[in-house]
Amino acid sequence: MAVFAFSGRLGGIIIIWDPQVLELVDSYIGTFSVCCKLKSLFDDFVRVLLGVYGPNGDNLRSAFFEELVTFMSIWDIPWCVGGDFNVVRFP
Repeated sequence: MAVFAFSGRLGGIIIIWDPQVLELVDSYIGTFSVCCKLKSLFDDFVRVLLGVYGPNGDNLRSAFFEELVTFMSIWDIPWCVGGDFNVVRFP
């Protein structure tokens, strides 16, 4: 099992994968997210896993989304994004 983790003051993000299936190619750690570029050892398919832990305060919301946009502009490949966004689209 391969693990990439980040722990902040209030919580953390963990991304886990099987190193017999996927290889870590590159990674970035942000204030609200962990981004891992992974390559399949079977067919060389490359994808990105992005784990997020969004802020609870409205004052940090724009910085959170700016970070996501920045990470997503790094690679033009398939993405899987998951985590706790702490955002409600419709009340």
